[in-house]
Amino acid sequence: MAISIPYAVASADGLRPEHRETVLGLLNNWQSHYRGNMLRSQYYEARNMLKDLGIAVPDSLQGLEVACGWGYKCVEVMRDHVSFDGFSAPEDPEMETLLKQVARRNFMATRVGKAVNSALKYCFSMWVVTADDDGHARIAAYPPTLCTGIWDDVGECLSAGMWVVSFAKERGRRTNRPNWVDVMLPDYLVRLKADDGGRWSAEYVEHGLGIVPMFVMPYNPDDDRPFGVSRINSEVRWLIDCAMRAGVNEEVAAAFAASTQKYLLGTDGDAFADKTKWSAFIGSIFEVTKNSDGDIPQFGQLAQPSMQPMTEHFANLCKRMSAATGIHVGQFGIVSDNPSSADAIYLENSPLILKCKSFIKEAKAALSRVAVAAVATELGASYAEAEDACDVSVNFLNPAMPTLAQQTDSSIKLASVVDGFAGTPTFWRLNGLDDDETRNVSSEIRRNVTKAAALDLMAGLREASGGGEEQSDD
Repeated sequence: MAISIPYAVASADGLRPEHRETVLGLLNNWQSHYRGNMLRSQYYEARNMLKDLGIAVPDSLQGLEVACGWGYKCVEVMRDHVSFDGFSAPEDPEMETLLKQVARRNFMATRVGKAVNSALKYCFSMWVVTADDDGHARIAAYPPTLCTGIWDDVGECLSAGMWVVSFAKERGRRTNRPNWVDVMLPDYLVRLKADDGGRWSAEYVEHGLGIVPMFVMPYNPDDDRPFGVSRINSEVRWLIDCAMRAGVNEEVAAAFAASTQKYLLGTDGDAFADKTKWSAFIGSIFEVTKNSDGDIPQFGQLAQPSMQPMTEHFANLCKRMSAATGIHVGQFGIVSDNPSSADAIYLENSPLILKCKSFIKEAKAALSRVAVAAVATELGASYAEAEDACDVSVNFLNPAMPTLAQQTDSSIKLASVVDGFAGTPTFWRLNGLDDDETRNVSSEIRRNVTKAAALDLMAGLREASGGGEEQSDD
């Protein structure tokens, strides 16, 4: 990808001189990582090309279309274990109501899942909090193919960030040239747009949060890589290339095994002058005459190649892929005829569960900042003021994914020793009910309690009324 716009954008009309270097650095950083991110996307979508070693694959099969879905597997299997369960503020019911409204308005239940997918596929997902025309918080998440940021090691946050809003179009199709870029600074949102002639202009919008409301949700970050690393790393990509070669080699070997090489010795001239060798092979009857010495030609067949080395090589690649990703080997193609027990399955998934728990910690840290920034936007306050007033909890389901029977058993045992636990939303969630079902159940329980209380009150009034009449008769 060749984007010759960083200097053009940094020279936009209306962009303040002190911000030009920041804008230039952001665009150069985004452009320099774009190629690597697109490469990971190709492996994720199984669109990477076969990298042949030039030994086993015939020239006629060099263009054979091959696909391997291991890149998709190593992302999606882990994503299925990371399930967002909403925001809460246990000590402040009003704040919790506001958080739920913000989450519902921004479709956080599905948006978090998409952001998790981007973080695992590329290395991070970028959360951005802005205000809409009505002053409500708008929460969006962008993959690294559309955004970047400048990391502040001291503050453990971004000192500036940018994302691409739209790309230019030619003949109705999107190009790789942005025509609208938003840059976020601690005090301002800078909208950089290009007109039809390619001339850029800047517009400043004050957001008043006092920080850069862009928050990185990385996978497996460290001090050297604060933006994290991709699940589709160089080791995974190399194993996928090996698996594709193994698949092609296995297909070639299977083709040779299906039609093994035949030979005919001791003939004069061409024994198949009136037919092809293939028609002679599949024909029911064919005749071969004696040679000039009167000897009968000898017919033979080469040994059929064995498929076992191919199968063993592919199984070895599956095991190495399992070790590299923490995913059970059965997800990559090795399926046992004897199903494992529940304990064995949990033990096999434990490396992946540990990775999920580590990632959930990073996701919670990012989403808690997102929630505070959203509350600050809703209240028209600064981030620091909202942080002091808002105690947010970010909830995820257990990545071990216990069965409903296991959760029910656990919740009943807890309810037997903890008074009042049986009536909480957490109790119902542990028993398999989602938030909507929990609200319906709680509402029905309240209606039933109210109805029972009303019936008891009416019964008491009737008894009191009947007792009074008997006393008056006496």
